[in-house]
Amino acid sequence: KQWYQRRVAITAGGLPIFLLWAYHAYNLGFYKKIDYGYNTKFNVFIGVTHHLLLSGWGLWNGNHRPHIKKAVWVIVFSSLALLLELFDFSPYYLVMDAHATWHAATVPITVLWW
Repeated sequence: KQWYQRRVAITAGGLPIFLLWAYHAYNLGFYKKIDYGYNTKFNVFIGVTHHLLLSGWGLWNGNHRPHIKKAVWVIVFSSLALLLELFDFSPYYLVMDAHATWHAATVPITVLWW
């Protein structure tokens, strides 16, 4: 019975998220011009929501499973790296712009994760 309840809870939680994503994809796919601002806001909303939910889960379960604390730090650092992507800035010496700096910042995060 516990397996069934977990499956129902996962489906009930995942279905609204899937429907929200499908609506977003429909809006982007069936218009002649893709609204970059809308797409960015939607993706930031989903990313921040995901990070908050996963951080809350990690803090709740971190004492029971020590490896989860490392995952919470990965979430914190990737959220900070996201700021490089959101707060765009001009390239330094015509080489390193915000997007390139974001890519450079994600390298140590992957090392921490693995």
